[in-house]
Amino acid sequence: MNRFHALLLTTAIMTTSAQAQTACDTTLDIAMPAQCAGIGVSHPVEGLANFRELTTPDNGIRQGQLFRSDQLHDLTDADLALLSDKAIETVVDLRAANELETHPNRHIPSVDFTANLPIGSDPADVAKIMPVEVADQIRPLWFEGKFTEIDALLAEHNVDLRQTRLDRYEEFATDFAPQVSRFLHLLTEADNYPVLFHCAGGKDRTGYIAAVTLLVLGYSEEDVMRDYLVTNVFTYEELEQLVGHGPASLRPAFGAHPEQMTKALQTIKDEYGSFDLYLSEVLDISAEDIKAIRQNLLTDS
Repeated sequence: MNRFHALLLTTAIMTTSAQAQTACDTTLDIAMPAQCAGIGVSHPVEGLANFRELTTPDNGIRQGQLFRSDQLHDLTDADLALLSDKAIETVVDLRAANELETHPNRHIPSVDFTANLPIGSDPADVAKIMPVEVADQIRPLWFEGKFTEIDALLAEHNVDLRQTRLDRYEEFATDFAPQVSRFLHLLTEADNYPVLFHCAGGKDRTGYIAAVTLLVLGYSEEDVMRDYLVTNVFTYEELEQLVGHGPASLRPAFGAHPEQMTKALQTIKDEYGSFDLYLSEVLDISAEDIKAIRQNLLTDS
């Protein structure tokens, strides 16, 4: 386990509902979700810092059917047993090949099918938002928690991290239709549930997939933003240290930021006219597909 992930896991395990309230009351520059105080926080899986079901204001999604998380590399044997007890059938891994090689998932015994739908970390994708050689140097430093060195590297190469993050979220909406489409089609089949989907930290790529799923289920953009920002509640202990003591230039990469998800959602409208057109014309999702997903996931269907 690397130093950065160890910090993340240690602080996450310590988080309680009382500490969740502390997160909601923070005076640090960390965005918190609407109705923050009503969010319950628990960390039953020791090897995951950001494992949860989608958060909706009406609790309208069937429990135990759709989970989001960070990577499954650090799962303990007890974690594997717990996740198996949840009868998870399908794992969707949004990481790229290089991430799979350096941090391979542990296999959950109950899982019958794993889909790798890589979003945005292959060299060709990275090159669109920053020089590949810079990204290659940053990646190990990030996992080792060497943020001062990253700050110096970004300054040396004149990389604007805020803009880079916005560009990344724009790419989620424009460059990865096959992956998003495949994920949604998996959700149309009742036999695939329960489903767990994840990336590395369970925030960006996972956040975008969660956003699209919530919109398909009929939730609003406000509901999307709330679920997205719940990550900041679940990982608050870590964020408190990073935002309070890390370089200010790296804050766009610390936690979930409303402007980043807003960029993705606005890009859908700008590029395709509407979310409905994005679904039908870009993702090849039909009205029957939407009906099937809603029947599988909504409590009132």
